[in-house]
Amino acid sequence: MLTNLSHDEDYPTYATNLVYMAKVKYNKFIKREILYSILDKRPKRAGAYWFVTVNVTNEPFTAEYAVNTYGTKNVINVQLFLGFKKQTSVNVYIRQIVHDLIADGTIEPQPQEYTTTPGRDVGDFSFVIVNDVISPQTQLTGWEKWMVEARVWLQNLSSNPASWFGLEYADTVVERVPLILGRPNPSYIKRVAPKDFSNMKKKE
Repeated sequence: MLTNLSHDEDYPTYATNLVYMAKVKYNKFIKREILYSILDKRPKRAGAYWFVTVNVTNEPFTAEYAVNTYGTKNVINVQLFLGFKKQTSVNVYIRQIVHDLIADGTIEPQPQEYTTTPGRDVGDFSFVIVNDVISPQTQLTGWEKWMVEARVWLQNLSSNPASWFGLEYADTVVERVPLILGRPNPSYIKRVAPKDFSNMKKKE
């Protein structure tokens, strides 16, 4: 689906490289809330979709990465392995990884026609950090809801998540997406025939 969107010229290009900072295991597919951000809020067409997980290692200066492309050339799961003393400069690492993967043919080239840097072969980047919020449609028991709310609160604890990833000066967006768990609790509104609303009290 993401590959189709990437090549669908009916949608404007959101970014050449759309990078989601998300916890996705190497051999797992992308989480629903991230796909919701890409597909449902407003389709975000990109040349390449990156899903980056930062793994902090017990060694102080580890700097390694692994990729899973799911058999595509423009959907890339990146696992960064960084030592606990290593600076978390995700935008710097991602640029190097893009160069590496273009050079070995893993992903498609990104030639730039308009640039101040002659020979530039890597496109622009837009970073997205997704914060979950509990949807009103979620229907859980009191204890389950408390546990989920606690997890979401801890996840969103950082007041400036962009700084933690070293993205203060990058094009970064923090999005809130609804987290729907359990059985949805739908709300319905009834359609009625036109009537005289002049005497009805307006909601303040």
